[in-house]
Amino acid sequence: MPFVESRSRRVYYERQGAGPAVLFLHGAGSNAATWWQQLPAFGARHTCITMDIRCFGRSIAPLAEFTLDNFVADAIAVLDGERIHRAAIIGQSLGGFIGLKTALDHPQRVAAFAACDSSLAIDHPVLLDNIARRKITQNAVSIEQRSLGRWFLENHPEKAALYAQINHFNRSAHSISETQWGAALAALLGPGKLTPMAALREVGSPTLLLVGSEDPIVPVSVMREVQDLVRGSELAVVDQAGHSAYFEKPEQVNRLVLDFLARRAQYG
Repeated sequence: MPFVESRSRRVYYERQGAGPAVLFLHGAGSNAATWWQQLPAFGARHTCITMDIRCFGRSIAPLAEFTLDNFVADAIAVLDGERIHRAAIIGQSLGGFIGLKTALDHPQRVAAFAACDSSLAIDHPVLLDNIARRKITQNAVSIEQRSLGRWFLENHPEKAALYAQINHFNRSAHSISETQWGAALAALLGPGKLTPMAALREVGSPTLLLVGSEDPIVPVSVMREVQDLVRGSELAVVDQAGHSAYFEKPEQVNRLVLDFLARRAQYG
């Protein structure tokens, strides 16, 4: 199983497919296995890199290292380990935080950026309020009910169960207390950690903002505001999908993102 060393930790990743590189970055409830519905579609024309972000899955690290700077360094280390100079980044939720910071701090490494149902760790009051309210209510419902849209839960209960099982591979599901895990997540959005809205004007990578119409955290209206700030960005809304549109409506999401990469990615 492939690992790369980054800042004194072993970071797990996998590589498959062939062609221009795409780096997949999962959300805060998941790990590399969650992209199983994307890999067959993308692998036919792209080199696909999936990784367990630090503190998730097989990338074991203490929660003290749960920082955006470490996550970006790990992503760059994986690309370096595979001698990939430039990659498109597809980031869901937390993965979008990492993708945006990488696009801002290492623009020469990012051929394109697709932010999927991600609040992007930006300083927007609606997003911050939604996240705060979710923390209050999250103990009352399952992870599927928090992250998946109603249509998916009603029509694909077997996939909703699989979604939960993939998430349960993480230590946060069995070895880290809810209080500790919640504090680690909250620290990412603490004072001085958020990206100012004005900084979005500095994003030079071709950018796709993809969001589920039923996403309880990332409203379509806020993504329209983001689109206005990120030069040349595109917005795609996935109907009847929640916070994990890539998992709920994979065929539609794959088609949208592959089309975007074919038209806009700058690998040269």
